[in-house]
Amino acid sequence: MADNQRANLARTIFTQYRDNFGLFWRIMFPIAIIAIVLEVVVFFLSVTRFEKYIDGTFRENVYTAVSNVNTIRGVHPTLSLPKKDASAETSDPDVSWGILPIPYFTATERGGITWLWGLNFRSFDYSPLILLLLTLCPLSLAVARISRGSTSEASVSLTARDVWRQTGRKFFGVLGASLFFVLITDVGTYLYLAILWLVQAYRPLHDSLSDLVLSPYLFGILVLLRCYFLVTLSLYNPCLILEPNGIIGVFRRSHTLVSGARLRFFGVYLLTGWIASVMTSVVLGAVLLAFSVFIPDLAEVRDALSPLRFLTLFIGGDIEVVLPELLSVPVTVAILIVKGLIATFLVPIWAILTTHLYFEGVDGMKEAV
Repeated sequence: MADNQRANLARTIFTQYRDNFGLFWRIMFPIAIIAIVLEVVVFFLSVTRFEKYIDGTFRENVYTAVSNVNTIRGVHPTLSLPKKDASAETSDPDVSWGILPIPYFTATERGGITWLWGLNFRSFDYSPLILLLLTLCPLSLAVARISRGSTSEASVSLTARDVWRQTGRKFFGVLGASLFFVLITDVGTYLYLAILWLVQAYRPLHDSLSDLVLSPYLFGILVLLRCYFLVTLSLYNPCLILEPNGIIGVFRRSHTLVSGARLRFFGVYLLTGWIASVMTSVVLGAVLLAFSVFIPDLAEVRDALSPLRFLTLFIGGDIEVVLPELLSVPVTVAILIVKGLIATFLVPIWAILTTHLYFEGVDGMKEAV
């Protein structure tokens, strides 16, 4: 029965995305453009900040600003020692792995090539692309109209302008709920940073607090806390846009609908997140390979994405390469745009998923009465 539910849900997501692809992208287009432009701006502001930091702190230019190219994160600037100063560099890989609380494996080879595998279901990193969360409410409204419309003509006549007009009536609610969702689900990070602050502020407790910070048990608790809030509050977007709730009422309603089925929700989200991660890595990896054919600066990326390594992207692998210098502006902008488009492509999947899970919860509560 559970397998049939998952199969039906997956089929519904695929069918609705395919049939309404144009509508979904027209809805997301304004926010996606703003988010991608800000992503590019933030990248180059980071480069400028790194360069000022190097000039101000490392007067002998021990460190240099370089590009870190990743098949999930795209490209981001980082600080690196020049190869002539990297005396610790060896031919043996630097391997680390763990099973609890989250399975992961990393192996870094000579030359700055890293292969990673980890189990997670994070959709957005902390970049301007997180603004795409603002499109979840209008997308949920569109999905609800399409799914529960009385006739097929009603769904065909639905336009992006109509959706945004209705969403605009709850503009401050959408903005506030999205912000609170990000803040609440990341409460574990705040606790961790608070403990780090205590380590630095209270020297007599330095040793014991340091042990606590490094404890895998603490990390496991924070991960579980994050997962709990992500699952419990995951239906905030349909609860906000489809019901007359305030911000607090939205999260209470989501908690009510999820209660009793958290493990199922967690399993569905984990599987969906893993698939989204694989799609991101494979598509971005293929684009980087295509770019490397014409762009000499990406030759190291082409070498890192050997056929065998590329196949590992289909099981959740991730390839990371630290280049010897920053990429040119056009190449950097192109990679960031591709990353933004991939993230935009994935957002409707979450909107369709959460909206249908919302309807399942509502229908289940009606049957229970």
